[in-house]
Amino acid sequence: MIREITLQGFKSFRRAKAQMGALTLIVGTNASGKSNIREALRFLHGVGLNFSIPEILGEKYGPGGILQWRGIRGGANEAGFQGGRGFTIEARIEVPPASRKHRAVVYSYRIEVDLSDRTTGPRVAKERLRRGVTSIFDSHPGDDPIEQRGEHQIRVRLPRGGTHRRSGKALEFSSSKPVLSQFADRTKETGATACADVVKVLQSIRFLDLDPDAMRIASQPGQVVLGDRGENLSSVLMEICQDEQRKQTLLEWLRALTPMDATDFTFRTEFSGRVLVHLKEASGFEVSAHSASDGTLRFLALIAALLSQDSGQIYFFEEFDNGIHPTRLHLLLDLVSRAAVVMNVQVIGTTHNPALLAFLDEDARSNALLVYRDDRGLESRLLRIMSLPDAGEILKKQDLGRLHQAGWLEDAAAFSAEDDEEVV
Repeated sequence: MIREITLQGFKSFRRAKAQMGALTLIVGTNASGKSNIREALRFLHGVGLNFSIPEILGEKYGPGGILQWRGIRGGANEAGFQGGRGFTIEARIEVPPASRKHRAVVYSYRIEVDLSDRTTGPRVAKERLRRGVTSIFDSHPGDDPIEQRGEHQIRVRLPRGGTHRRSGKALEFSSSKPVLSQFADRTKETGATACADVVKVLQSIRFLDLDPDAMRIASQPGQVVLGDRGENLSSVLMEICQDEQRKQTLLEWLRALTPMDATDFTFRTEFSGRVLVHLKEASGFEVSAHSASDGTLRFLALIAALLSQDSGQIYFFEEFDNGIHPTRLHLLLDLVSRAAVVMNVQVIGTTHNPALLAFLDEDARSNALLVYRDDRGLESRLLRIMSLPDAGEILKKQDLGRLHQAGWLEDAAAFSAEDDEEVV
């Protein structure tokens, strides 16, 4: 789980910090900066995938020229705030315990990227990882400085100990890649296990911007990871249906959120060997993915992502309520909330839907985030909705969805920002 993220000089954010919970909804007008939070999380995901900084910001191609990774929108030229020469992303990352007898461990990871050299490309300028107040590695420790020797390398200091009592051990890495992923591969070094644990969490982030057309394409059995646009839906559902309990859970939620009286799934094999899901109703009539409504497919994909055997721990959904009828939104939130607890996953989603906000319970409201532009439109700002002045008292009398629809959230945030500037 990502408990907190801090952005400095990244995209439209000059400086922003936000805490996140098991379910975090992000609201804001168009062009407010919601997608740039997604891009920051994608950057961290790229770190977990062991990509270089140029690959994370640009693109990553595999053998045969196959595109493996789409870079951050705008690439290195637009990654910095207003064309800035660098940015910093920091995150507090919770690593799940190895067993019930152990507690989760919280790490603080910080990476600063230098964008100033257009010839050699972006590189790591500073980087550190801490467990609580204990340093795992640090390229610029204040109490134990280390000399940096050129732009192509970055040196980090480990904590003092053992034969390194006066000064911590120094390790050298390439500055073109994050130290975190390089360090995780040095399995014999002290601290490598901690790095590997954090890398595993960053690898587990999934970004879903569901497209019904992609979900209507037949998929090869055995492909059990849902694609970003919902690709492989049929084969993922086929895998889920091998487990009767998960299959019944899927059907129950499908019946609750759609008017279909679905009783079973069938999977028709095409000549190519690929399968396409069909929804079987109580009458015996079958509806293929080709004919199913966009809303039904989007919801099937959302459930499939949460119920599949994929190793995803953090899910980011773009407009995840899109296509769901307003009368079913409370069921959608119930599903996501249960999944967060039962399956130990974190769900982060953007929405423009005021009706969805009206159904948030107290915990979900406390983690809901507002993204808005400053009064000059120059920078994005980020805050928890419940941190707005008198938000708790106002919400006892007013509906959060209506307040959002009326623009009250942005107005209250703007007034709050003005008060802060006067105090400063």
